[in-house]
Amino acid sequence: MAEHVHQPLEEEIRSIAGYYMVLEEGVLEYKDRRVLYLVQMAAIETSCCGRGGMGYIYVPGYVTALRERRNRDGLWVSEVERVEGDEDRGEITRLLRARHPGFHQVNFA
Repeated sequence: MAEHVHQPLEEEIRSIAGYYMVLEEGVLEYKDRRVLYLVQMAAIETSCCGRGGMGYIYVPGYVTALRERRNRDGLWVSEVERVEGDEDRGEITRLLRARHPGFHQVNFA
């Protein structure tokens, strides 16, 4: 089991080279389970190699408890179980790409 801390939608989360932003958060029904996913974008502004950006989908895992509590910063925390099997990852990737056709990269926690 793992914890997932929900970040605010459409707010920059800064890093050393730029920022990323959660554009959308969703739940995908898959084999009688709920898969938590985030549609995100990243912008690289201060890299030695120049500027750039990308959009991607991040999958924390199967939801075991959605928005169960808040952390000390006031952000919601969910409990998730990582998606381990290659077959399940492949099918979830296919379903998410069909739902969000402009996003080709799907990353699993």
